[in-house]
Amino acid sequence: MNPLRDEILREHSKAQTMRIVHHIGDNPTLFDELVKLVLEGEKLVAQRAAWVLRYCTEAHPQLARPHVENLVKNLRNPIHDAVKRNTVSLLETFPVPDELAGEAADILFRFVADPKEPVAVRCFSMTALLNICKNEPDLLEELRLTIEDMMPHSTAGLRSRGSRVLKQISDFRR
Repeated sequence: MNPLRDEILREHSKAQTMRIVHHIGDNPTLFDELVKLVLEGEKLVAQRAAWVLRYCTEAHPQLARPHVENLVKNLRNPIHDAVKRNTVSLLETFPVPDELAGEAADILFRFVADPKEPVAVRCFSMTALLNICKNEPDLLEELRLTIEDMMPHSTAGLRSRGSRVLKQISDFRR
């Protein structure tokens, strides 16, 4: 019996997600348990736990630090889109450690360029890549080219995010 798993399965709503986030608070033991559910839990548990993970990390980013490597590596696995979306969203706001920047950038470039990826994953990937590229300026040109290549045949949401990221790239180069 796992009380955190049980709460995650009890109800799928934003209110329940926020109750669980509040319950976990800044407790590293509960956060570790949550990450384990994201990485090793059954499909339904993993996707709901990933939503909780996203909000926990926003509230207490220091809790994610020991888990970033495993979360990034998990993006290479066949995972539910919700796990992918919430993990990449976390990478938008959480600084990727230098030693993981190359691997994370490789994964994120693949997401941006793949028209089969969900729009949210592609949008979050652009922003996360921009943050990585600020420390790896050689990648800025690759990001610019990747975005420009995908924009003509993209959704309005992707074009909007792409335009904003391209503007930031332009501003960053000045």
